Amino acid sequence: ELAGRVERRKTGGLLVAYALAWSASSFVPGPSLPGSELRLSKQTGVEAGVAFGAFLSSAPQASVAAEPFQFIGKTSAELFPLSNVSLLTWILLLVFPSWQYTKYAALAAPVVNALLYAVTLTYLLTHPAEDAPAIDFGSLARIVTACRNPDGVLAGWLHYCCFDPLVGLGEVLDSQEQKVPHIFVVPCLLLTLLFGPVGFLSYLTVRTVILATREKQTA
Repeated sequence: ELAGRVERRKTGGLLVAYALAWSASSFVPGPSLPGSELRLSKQTGVEAGVAFGAFLSSAPQASVAAEPFQFIGKTSAELFPLSNVSLLTWILLLVFPSWQYTKYAALAAPVVNALLYAVTLTYLLTHPAEDAPAIDFGSLARIVTACRNPDGVLAGWLHYCCFDPLVGLGEVLDSQEQKVPHIFVVPCLLLTLLFGPVGFLSYLTVRTVILATREKQTA
């Protein structure tokens, strides 16, 4: 059944390509420039259609697992909102950084997302699609293909929701140890929440500037 769907998709792509090529072959532009004429022959159009159709048929397709992923009776789409538990960590880091239990409570959400990630990853590894390509992180094309699987996208999102809050926690704990005012850490936390590495680099910059300024003042 899966092979049939793939074959129908390839055939459809070829038919669309041929139709587009035939339409293009009858195109005749407006007045041409002196000494030149732009026309597309039907033979050229068909050749372009063959090339484009071959490209469509050879493009990597999304792999669909034989059995849809479910956990506690929920699909990937239904489990996705659970990842929002990470917002609890961000609220603690932004609003309650000095609370004595923040560094412990902030770990709860990453643990939840890590467990859900482990379950999703285990399913993906034990239930590969029949046409799933070999795992290859050395090729961007392979990574793009893997990300077309909804279950794989959920795993990637959980990975993000697990580690970014931990980076934010590290920023808060380090800022408290280095006496960096929290008002300067807040923008870095927001950037870490939204753009990950950019927030991390922002905190390192703020930290470096404040510590360097402090040393000059005490020198």
